[in-house]
Amino acid sequence: MLTFTKATTSRSPESLLSTCLLLFAAVGGISDARAQTDPAHHALTVEQLEADLAAFRTQFLEVDKAYSADARAHAEARLRELEANLGRISAAQFELTLAQVVALADNGHTAAFAGPRSRRFNRVPIRLTPFERDFLVLRATEAHADLLGARIVSVAGIPIAEIRDSARTLSGGVSAWRDRNAHYLIESPEQMHAMGLLEEADGALYEFETMDQRRVERRFDAEPANPDRVRAGASRWLSPVLFPQERGSWRALLDPGHVPWSLQDVNELFRSRDVPELDATVVELRRNNSSPERQIGIALRELTDSIEARGRQHLILDMRLNGGGDLNTTRNFMKSLPDLVAGRIFVLMSPWTFSAAISSIGYLEQAAPDRVTLIGEGPGDRLEFFSEGGIVTLPNTGAMILNATERHDYRTGCVGKPDCHGPVVRNPIAVPTLSPDIDAPWTFDAYAAGRDPGMEAVAAVLRSGRYP
Repeated sequence: MLTFTKATTSRSPESLLSTCLLLFAAVGGISDARAQTDPAHHALTVEQLEADLAAFRTQFLEVDKAYSADARAHAEARLRELEANLGRISAAQFELTLAQVVALADNGHTAAFAGPRSRRFNRVPIRLTPFERDFLVLRATEAHADLLGARIVSVAGIPIAEIRDSARTLSGGVSAWRDRNAHYLIESPEQMHAMGLLEEADGALYEFETMDQRRVERRFDAEPANPDRVRAGASRWLSPVLFPQERGSWRALLDPGHVPWSLQDVNELFRSRDVPELDATVVELRRNNSSPERQIGIALRELTDSIEARGRQHLILDMRLNGGGDLNTTRNFMKSLPDLVAGRIFVLMSPWTFSAAISSIGYLEQAAPDRVTLIGEGPGDRLEFFSEGGIVTLPNTGAMILNATERHDYRTGCVGKPDCHGPVVRNPIAVPTLSPDIDAPWTFDAYAAGRDPGMEAVAAVLRSGRYP
């Protein structure tokens, strides 16, 4: 059984999480009290798990550069403990322990991917998205459509904040980024059981607060592992457009016509629109590399042409759903934007703004610090992180793990840091902060009403004429 340390409220989430992980490693996190009752325990042999551990050590841990010396020592201790218990733990416990070892690096790009893992374990018939510190139901099967828009209060009597803190031990980086993956744990009784949170693995009693403030309890018997589940993360549920395999059996909270422009056309990765009432052009980038259908270089040239053709005074760059890609693809575009408009440039951010999206904003902020206004929420990573690794797929469990091998430092421009990524050494970013100048989180109330808080904040600033 995996265990966790409860947090107190007198310290920062990052500090609490670090203490939790170190205590977990020091006292030992595995017990076989419940493992023998879990059918998944028998899915793989000890020899297969040993092979996965060997691959984990050589292809991931020996390669990743993000660990501090203390964190690496704790990781090694956890792996030795895990190896000693291979015959007594479940497949879920094995994978989740590895995820916690990965999270000890405290680096967003050093990741044990929760999405692929979720398909190997059971899941309840709702889909959650985080809004600030809460998790809301944005998708549900037809049988549970009455829960759409409900906030999870507890699972099996355990407050959701406690489960969220446990989920944070499975991912690295800032707390808001860790929460982007927390729903995968909350939606899986089998994984919560393996973490020592639930007494049973096959289902659980969930408690919700509905949109009309009623308390509802609902027992879910979880769907078994399914490799063919829809492959989408929590941000995708913001769009009410159903996947083909969802139609007829799933419902979304909102009607597709009820969401703002920024959440429409979910498959359009690079797009723009004219906003004459604000004398502005809006550009939305949802990734920093090409898709099979769209070459990013062509898309950026077309966006540049559209900005110039409209001739608006201001530019609004929406990066809230941009999880990154290749920073080299957008660097010149970002540097050119201040020359394309005479007025202000507003950048919309969220905790889903990650990796190369952060780099892109750094290049833009550096190019015109007196004309760029950052709006929304802080991005999903710090200004210094490790990235540029490769995905390791363990041969028997199929666990997918990303190692990180090169530093990015956007505070100092990588000065004096020879382990920095070559492109950011040659094209440095040095900005004091990328925290928002104006807080405008996408709250659930705004989402449910079809409003866009980021665009509302831009309009308020332009009306006032006072730029932070």
